[in-house]
Amino acid sequence: MTGQPTVLLGVTGGIAAYKSAELLRGLQKAGMDVRVIMTDAATRFVAPLTFETLSGHAVHTGDLLRADSTIAHIEEGNAADLFVIAPLTANTLAKMANGLADNLLTATYLAYSGTVVAAPSMNTNMWNHPATQRNVATLREQGVFVVEPGAGELACGVYGSGRMAEPDSIVAEVKHRLQVVRKTDLRGMRVAITAGGTREPIDAVRYMGNRSSGKMGVALARAAFDRGASVDLIKANIDLPRAPGVREHDTPTARAMYRKVMDLLPDIDILFMAAAVADYQAIDTAAGKMGKSQDHLSVRLEPTADILCEVATERRDGQFIVGFAAEFGPEGLSRSREKLKRKNLDMIVFNDISRSDIGFNSDYNEVIILTPGGESKVGRAPKETVAEIILDHTAREVRARRGEFLPVT
Repeated sequence: MTGQPTVLLGVTGGIAAYKSAELLRGLQKAGMDVRVIMTDAATRFVAPLTFETLSGHAVHTGDLLRADSTIAHIEEGNAADLFVIAPLTANTLAKMANGLADNLLTATYLAYSGTVVAAPSMNTNMWNHPATQRNVATLREQGVFVVEPGAGELACGVYGSGRMAEPDSIVAEVKHRLQVVRKTDLRGMRVAITAGGTREPIDAVRYMGNRSSGKMGVALARAAFDRGASVDLIKANIDLPRAPGVREHDTPTARAMYRKVMDLLPDIDILFMAAAVADYQAIDTAAGKMGKSQDHLSVRLEPTADILCEVATERRDGQFIVGFAAEFGPEGLSRSREKLKRKNLDMIVFNDISRSDIGFNSDYNEVIILTPGGESKVGRAPKETVAEIILDHTAREVRARRGEFLPVT
């Protein structure tokens, strides 16, 4: 992708179609050339002439039976750098999820091989319906980036979730997607990432855990997939939207995570151990719920398996292993340096969890990336940005070892 990026904007038949004109202008202000395709239902809300005037290009409408340039427009769609569908109605969402192509927009979607961003818009009950949520999950599995609808007063007079995300939010997502599609430095590699915090059961009700949200690991998984990697996310107790195109494995305990990591290890090229894995687990887990009759309750603990140490023992030549060190206080940096050597890691990412503005449960992070050859500080930034920088370092290290040198970005 060089020069001015081309964005194909798909508009479907919902009341939020009027916002698509504002979205088009926002995309243009961000330096993009915008082409528009509309469903017949969309033309009942906004006239095609509006989009033709704003975009400076002819607007394609109609169904497959009467479209004069179906093949030509599908080819034009494939030439676009990114395809945005906003608003995306429940009806078109269902068609996309199930591979139906009964109009020009859905046929273009099926034929399009690039990045797709979709912004759903519909009634609250329709959005919350299990069928719609299944369809949204299917789109994410297909690699579509879904900009979740917001909450507010809808056209039907109901207050709730379902209104299309604001145009500025969609533009921001499109800009981010256009930046990352330029990077293909992990293409052909298989990447595994652990994320979240394990919970070690004490009885059938209680557990020992930590406050890790998994946001850093999910950001890494999403960014690695964007760069062309085949990605496995080994997650522990994460309540976040699925990362598009990423295989997810639920591993709620340290033992389960250990088993999955060791199971995948022979086939992966890069492992990121971003999860907060419990150091101890109960020796004897009660089958039921422990009562409160005792004044004091003692729980005997034993260490959990040290996954990184096991990985270091079992790793094959050519694998790249990245550890994460969530330390309390800046003095943790020296412990991270020691851990890098002791566990035979290729890279370690240190962050100070004593700060409330970064780390656990925050959308931001500030880290220091350590390798045997040096250290690099990443200032406070959204975790998505930090993930990109970590992957920049990783890709350069991995490619350099293979004799495939990448330019510094």
